[in-house]
Amino acid sequence: MDKIQDNLNNIIDGEFVSEEKTQSIFGTTMARASVVQSLFESEISKDYNIENIDNLHFYQKLNKSKQEIAKSILIYALDNKNRLMKNKKHTSDDNIKRIPKTDLSILRMAVSEIMCEVDTPIGVIVNESVKLADIFGSDTSKNFINGVLNSMVR
Repeated sequence: MDKIQDNLNNIIDGEFVSEEKTQSIFGTTMARASVVQSLFESEISKDYNIENIDNLHFYQKLNKSKQEIAKSILIYALDNKNRLMKNKKHTSDDNIKRIPKTDLSILRMAVSEIMCEVDTPIGVIVNESVKLADIFGSDTSKNFINGVLNSMVR
């Protein structure tokens, strides 16, 4: 019975985020992934401490300059948590509650990076966010993220 349970756990873990998908994460994408992971964990645990990012696997693999980028995006996201998704033109409170936490974390990361003063073209931020949605989100996440971000930046 234990062997069957272990196999089931391996299958489920493998389905959630495959090693193959995470192999494509490096550089600034990894910095963004660490921000998304930290925002997601903050939403689940309700612990919004900026220092929590220091313990994350993706963050620890970054060089110092990428860690600084990740921290600046995360600081902006946490400092402006309640304001980020309140643009009534694109979302409402009821809609935000229905967005999966993974997708919401990716959107918050993207909007934070656009708003804070990181010198990255908006198109790159949108494309990287869609890539992270493909890796971490559901089957429909990348289309949803792409649609919301494109409507916001127009």
